[in-house]
Amino acid sequence: MYRKIQITVIGDSLEFEENNRVAYELGKFIAENGWVLITGGREGVMNACSKGAIEKNGTVVAILPDEDLNLGTPYKTISIASGIGYARNSINVLSADVVVAIGGGSGTLSEIAYAWAYNKPIVAYEGCEGWSKKLANTSIDIRRKDKVIGAKNLDELKNILKREVERLIASKRLAN
Repeated sequence: MYRKIQITVIGDSLEFEENNRVAYELGKFIAENGWVLITGGREGVMNACSKGAIEKNGTVVAILPDEDLNLGTPYKTISIASGIGYARNSINVLSADVVVAIGGGSGTLSEIAYAWAYNKPIVAYEGCEGWSKKLANTSIDIRRKDKVIGAKNLDELKNILKREVERLIASKRLAN
C-alpha cells in the first residue's frame, strides 16, 4: 500500500513575523518534496505554512476545530471539520509521520505532549519564543529514550526533517 508522507506543522495561531516566515518557507519545502502538509487550519503558523505549500502546488489538509468546512485558512486542499475544538489536536498528531513545532502556546503544548505520547518524531524550531524553543533538545518524560529535536534555523529545520523522513522510510515505518 502506498501513501504520501504526512508532516504536521503546529505553532502559534497569533501573527508573529519570524514564526510565520519560517512556517511559510517550510510549507514550500514540504510541497517541493511531495509530502502532505497537515495543520490545524487556523491563523498564524498554520496559515503561513499552508500558503507556502499551496504556492508550490502542495496538498494541504486542514483539520479544523470547527463544524464548518469553510472556516480557517483559505490555503487548503482538504478541509476536515472536526467540531471537537482543541480535542482535534490528537487527530493532527496521529495523522503525522513527523511533527514540526514553530513557537506555540497552550494548543501547541498539548500537541507536543500528544506527539510524545504517540511516539512521533518531534522537530522544534528554536529561533522563536514559545513551546518549540522551551522544549527543543529535551525529554518530556522517561517513556522515550530520545528528545524533542531542536533546530536552530530554517536550513537546519529542513535538513532534520528530511533526515527524519529518510530514517522512517529506512526503518520501514513509511512507504516511499
